[in-house]
Amino acid sequence: MQYFVRMMERQKKNQMGFSAKGADVVVRTYPDVEFAGLGGAIEAAKRAVMASDKAIMLQAEACFRNRNQIRTKYRCWIDERGGFNECALA
Repeated sequence: MQYFVRMMERQKKNQMGFSAKGADVVVRTYPDVEFAGLGGAIEAAKRAVMASDKAIMLQAEACFRNRNQIRTKYRCWIDERGGFNECALA
């Protein structure tokens, strides 16, 4: 089993809000970072999001890979108001 953190930033193209066609969101992904255990991956995800610039709305997920399946166990992100959010997933 392999534990890792994947991160992505989300930015709205239109700063005035969302367009009539739907959300114009730009997503930029970062390379995965591997860890020895799930606890280390969760702490690294929290640190990365808390240290990031609030304007880029960074989202980080602590996941594990078992053969060809990937499961997300924890997610944290910065919302549009600049607040920190987190969610443990089953």
